[in-house]
Amino acid sequence: MRKIFAAFVGLCLAGCSSYQLGAPKTAFRSIEVAPIRNSTPRPGTHAVLQGKITEALAADPRIKIGTGDAVLSTEVTQYRREGFTTKTGDAYTYTSYRVTFVVRCSLTTDSGRRVLFKDRDFSSVATLQLAGDSAAEELSLAPTLFANIASQIREAATTAW
Repeated sequence: MRKIFAAFVGLCLAGCSSYQLGAPKTAFRSIEVAPIRNSTPRPGTHAVLQGKITEALAADPRIKIGTGDAVLSTEVTQYRREGFTTKTGDAYTYTSYRVTFVVRCSLTTDSGRRVLFKDRDFSSVATLQLAGDSAAEELSLAPTLFANIASQIREAATTAW
């Protein structure tokens, strides 16, 4: 019984010898978020996205925001607002819409010589149900959608390479 226990302890210690406490190290220590481009007909989206990406990356204690090791280039490439119905009789009057934003990113290090990911798409979808001012209600979705996209970008950027 002691031999089995000793073998078990030995295996456990050998398996855990390379374990490191905390999250894995990133490929960079600081990241620059380049000004965001917007190629959609929806104005003003780049400012909200810039804030959400900066906020999401700043929440990771392993990296700093500012000029340095890595550059994140981002472009809002698609904005879709698709009407859909919930009743058979309202085919021409939409009260609900599916709003989608697609953002394309590239992340480079070593002054652009090393590409961690290039032209990778991140997207987020929400349902908009109009009750009053449609423009204001649609604008209120952007922070939530972009926070979701920023979270996806942060995870992709800080994953161990």
